[in-house]
Amino acid sequence: MTKGARRGGLPRRWGLCGALLLGSAWAVVGPTQEELNRADEATDSWLMYNKGYKGQRYSPLEQINTENVAGLRRLCTFDTGDDGGFQVTPQVYKGVIFFTQMYRTFAIDATTCKPLWTHKHLTEDSSVLTTNRGLAIADGVLYRGTPDARLIALDAGTGRELWNTKVEDSSVGYFLSSAPIYYDGKVYIGDAGADWGIKAKMYAFDAKTGQKAWSFDLIPTGNQLGADTWKRADATVTGGGSVWTSYTLDPQSGKLYFSVGNPAPDFAAQYRPGDNLFTNTVTVLDARTGQYSHHYQQIPNDDKDYDTAAAPVLYDLGGERRLAVATKAGWLFGYDDSQQTQAFKQPMIKVTNQEKPTTREGLAICPNYSAGSQWSGPSYHAANATLVVPAVDWCGVVKLGEVRLIKGQLFFGGAMQLDPAEKAIGNVVAFDALSGREIWRYSTPGIRIIGGLTTTAGNLVLGGAMNGTLFALDARSGKVLFKDNVDKALIGGGVSTYLVNGKQYLAVAAGNTSKGAVGSGSKNVTGRIAIYALP
Repeated sequence: MTKGARRGGLPRRWGLCGALLLGSAWAVVGPTQEELNRADEATDSWLMYNKGYKGQRYSPLEQINTENVAGLRRLCTFDTGDDGGFQVTPQVYKGVIFFTQMYRTFAIDATTCKPLWTHKHLTEDSSVLTTNRGLAIADGVLYRGTPDARLIALDAGTGRELWNTKVEDSSVGYFLSSAPIYYDGKVYIGDAGADWGIKAKMYAFDAKTGQKAWSFDLIPTGNQLGADTWKRADATVTGGGSVWTSYTLDPQSGKLYFSVGNPAPDFAAQYRPGDNLFTNTVTVLDARTGQYSHHYQQIPNDDKDYDTAAAPVLYDLGGERRLAVATKAGWLFGYDDSQQTQAFKQPMIKVTNQEKPTTREGLAICPNYSAGSQWSGPSYHAANATLVVPAVDWCGVVKLGEVRLIKGQLFFGGAMQLDPAEKAIGNVVAFDALSGREIWRYSTPGIRIIGGLTTTAGNLVLGGAMNGTLFALDARSGKVLFKDNVDKALIGGGVSTYLVNGKQYLAVAAGNTSKGAVGSGSKNVTGRIAIYALP
């Protein structure tokens, strides 16, 4: 095992714009648009945060399967040395893993952990949150958002910065945490920062120049669609509506699907009466023009910080186009996207008092705002017709408080008290993808499961827990087939799997110490990528 492989004795030299070249630079060509269109089915890559445009987090690989997964061994570990949020899924192209953490972007060998280059985004601007969940890659270029609300483009072969676009003002609470996607010459990303009283938008930028192609207001005003759902027009100035994680897209129709988070102030719904569109929704736009198509709202006028945060998943079943999305409120929603109707609403965990208004005295609720499904949504296993979802069962008490905005500070209008962390229960739950019926459940009392799950044709569910445990479950029954602890590094990121030279590997991001680590009881362990394979 290669521990701390990031230095490896290679010669160092600083390139342009903060790129640290640790080995020889090389040219990256691709992926092409056609490769991106096939990303969900690809075996030699993991091109997007959720693998492909449909967001299914499913791999057709079966070299590692239920019969042999117990033999997995860790080959190497790359330690970033950074202590903070680490919620990426390792993205793979041409035998290279690309990933982000806070202000740095990394390229390492996907079989040996050998470092190739590191780019550091240099900034003098402030940021309220440094979490970053990944990047887009197309035509030899990487695209990522930054904590200071910029979108930057990097040469995938060298890490050299190609352009840098300021999207919003980070000093008042804007940042870009989500992994963008690329489609048809444009890069898509949305604002985050609802809890600081921002007013979010979704954007498309020209991939070659970084110039804005269009924007869509997620907190509508005036004559815009949805403005009438804000009964107090002045509340829209601080309306919230973050886009937290990543996006889903239908290449055939060119429709962009994305989850929009909570309104602000988080707990004081009386300050912003109405349904508060487009918060707590899956919103659908024409990717080329930004024109509104349709939406599904999960919670109108949310007063418990129950974001729809994780990206939705698209799948075809029973001759219908289906969509599913998991929420922090602990519900899995299913929709018939062909008819634009709700197909099911299924509780993933215990849900109590959600319909009751928040009070100054305090209201006991389940789950609390650090539970349910956070930034990781369902994985769709087509052969089994199941949705497999991570969800945390953990309760708390929410209280109303003063509504006062101080730019750059949290704008909650109240507070949330979490139950003791040992009462939290991590879950992996499999549901019938047509009806929403629960099929099986794997639970870990006292240990939360919040990172991304991956299902495979080898009938595996791959994931990690907040005590550093990487696990593999039987996708048909939930039976535990493999466990290994990754240096007690809390796993808040996801697992990817891919072929290099005909051999299957899997990679996991561990070492998350952001908000999701609250109450874990573990000391901070720096972010790291661990690579596994069969002997």
